Amino acid sequence: MEKRDIQISKSLSYLLRHGALKEKLTMDSNGYIPLQQLLMHNRLKTYKCTHEDVMRIVATNDKKRFDIKLIDGVECIAATQGHSIKNIQPDENVLTLIPKDTVLTHPLIHGTNMKGLEMILQSGFISKMQRNHIHLSPGVVGEDTNVISGMRKNSPVLIYLNTKTLVETGVLFKSLNEVFLTPKNISLSSFDHVVLRSKPESLPETIKTQLKNNKIEYQFKNI
Repeated sequence: MEKRDIQISKSLSYLLRHGALKEKLTMDSNGYIPLQQLLMHNRLKTYKCTHEDVMRIVATNDKKRFDIKLIDGVECIAATQGHSIKNIQPDENVLTLIPKDTVLTHPLIHGTNMKGLEMILQSGFISKMQRNHIHLSPGVVGEDTNVISGMRKNSPVLIYLNTKTLVETGVLFKSLNEVFLTPKNISLSSFDHVVLRSKPESLPETIKTQLKNNKIEYQFKNI
């Protein structure tokens, strides 16, 4: 992707995920904004962004971060996940609720880094932080060819979770780009195991101790 397209994509992500209300943009409860209104915003006008630019970026985005559709005859755009705007309350057309009796045939993985893992172990749970949901991937981005989003490709820590436990919470959803989301913090008791994409000697003793104390299995995988 060219530098200008990356800049436009980042501007779209900010406005659609975080800044719409602050920037006084018209957003519905599913997170959709009229595309023509968005094109008039200074963040996009700075890059002389056109309708064709947005359509190209949406079509070629490798993580399918954006969705465009007609709403009452008006072309609108939304981010598929990653929101921090609290007013957004997506319906079943945007987020699919996973029924409690569903048996998932793939893993649910939370990607993070070593500092993130330390914070999770200290607090006792994975937190959604400032976002509306915790993001979970149905596989490893960059390894499983059918998995495009849900974690950073280079995440050094992969937390594999107990899928049955998460499904039974009744608040597990799937986004339009196949990312699994939950608004609830995920406790350490829901951990299955942790994969560390690093050498054993790089694991701090504090984290090693916390993993053992919480009886969380872990393994190393060099990539």
